[in-house]
Amino acid sequence: MKAFLKKGFFLTVLLVPFMALNAQVKIENLPDAPGKVIRRHTTVAFLNSFKVLPAAKVSSLAKAVDKMMDIICQSPHLNPPVGYNAKVNVAASGLGLKEKEPYVTVNCYLRYLTKDSRYPGIKESLDGADLYLHINYFGIFSQMGNYWEDCSNAKFPLFFEEPAITDSTNDYIQFNYKGGPVRIVMAGSKPVYVPLTRKEYVQFLVARDHYRIKEDENTITDLEKNKKQTHETIANPPVKLNEDVKNALTAAIATTDKQILQTREEIKKIGEQIEQYQQFIGAMSPAEAAAPARVDYNKKGDGYLMGGIGQLVIPGRKEGQLLVKINPSFYDHSAGAPVAQMIVMYDAIPMLEYRKKPNYLEQAMLDIFDQIDYHALKESMK
Repeated sequence: MKAFLKKGFFLTVLLVPFMALNAQVKIENLPDAPGKVIRRHTTVAFLNSFKVLPAAKVSSLAKAVDKMMDIICQSPHLNPPVGYNAKVNVAASGLGLKEKEPYVTVNCYLRYLTKDSRYPGIKESLDGADLYLHINYFGIFSQMGNYWEDCSNAKFPLFFEEPAITDSTNDYIQFNYKGGPVRIVMAGSKPVYVPLTRKEYVQFLVARDHYRIKEDENTITDLEKNKKQTHETIANPPVKLNEDVKNALTAAIATTDKQILQTREEIKKIGEQIEQYQQFIGAMSPAEAAAPARVDYNKKGDGYLMGGIGQLVIPGRKEGQLLVKINPSFYDHSAGAPVAQMIVMYDAIPMLEYRKKPNYLEQAMLDIFDQIDYHALKESMK
């Protein structure tokens, strides 16, 4: 007991000065300190460094990127920034640039100016608020809605429920995604997504069921393998088996047989459902096949929580959810077309519910997001 108390005493002696030192450290934000804008000015060299795009595309993309950085830097909140520094640059990767629609990002980072009692002068914080302008960022839709995983599994082109528009002008549309607003600026007048047709939706149901059959067939293969291994264990046990173990293994084989039978019955049911879907497609008139697909999730699906013929709304009716897909003709791939054709813009601040009660830096970021010249952003891509 004395040894324990002695050890505790020495630990206390060591910790007290450390705690006292930490107690004296004081870091405070300086909301009135003059800040500065730090901007990348080597866009062409940066994009060329990846050695992916031809010179004409680099020139087109760099021109748009530089204009976007100009627009951000012209914000009244950055002339000059007060209480924070602003860093504006471009980010990209070789893989992103290899896409049919080359993808790059213009970043705007706001960082607090602080005074740290441990160091002289004014410091820049590591935390703050970020604004992202993603050029040609079609990937934002990759996990949209309730069908993206099924589409991925079934190798079916992505579709999703139509996002609810919360704000729009001639220059952008806005919807909420993963807890915050996203604004999309489009260079042209074409919509970024269009309705999924009823025929396409039922074709998806067919593809999804084929994937289910494939998964069930894999399950049967695994069950057959387990069954074979169990038989081999009974026939040639690594150690002597007592009767209880033999009975348990025999029972396991019977259970496996039952699972195989049930899985085969399920495959048969799915096959019958596929036939129904195909008959449904065959019976569609051209007008019905081309009509927009709407689904009513209050109705029973076809063995799924989401999806099925039973949830399809009658053509011409407006209830339920409209299903949409990326407009296949949205991006202009012609020879003289500009490379940048869409901007996906959102802010990121590491504080929960920051929009309800933002501090001065968070408010500056929100003001930039709300008040940036969206028409100029639209024109920057032309």
